[in-house]
Amino acid sequence: MANRVVIQIAGQHYTMLADESVEYMNEVAELAQQTIAQCGGSASFASTRALALATVNLADEYIKAKTAAEAAEGKCRALEAENAALRQQVSRGGNHPGNHRK
Repeated sequence: MANRVVIQIAGQHYTMLADESVEYMNEVAELAQQTIAQCGGSASFASTRALALATVNLADEYIKAKTAAEAAEGKCRALEAENAALRQQVSRGGNHPGNHRK
């Protein structure tokens, strides 16, 4: 069920409908406000330039995080495949390092 949340960014109030919690949406609004402030805006006003720069900065962070997550997923899949191959080798009694008995 969607939550109705009123957030404030650069002096403007926005009513949002979100499946996320009120706390989460306030955290999102705070990050947006911080990013706008880093780009020259304030808590009560932001120029179009500051808003545009904040949008570009957040988009850049999103794309980098998405790329890192995709790389991590790829590594995870590779490790899962390696793990499966090693389990199969062990179940067949194959030779592998560390399985030498004297």
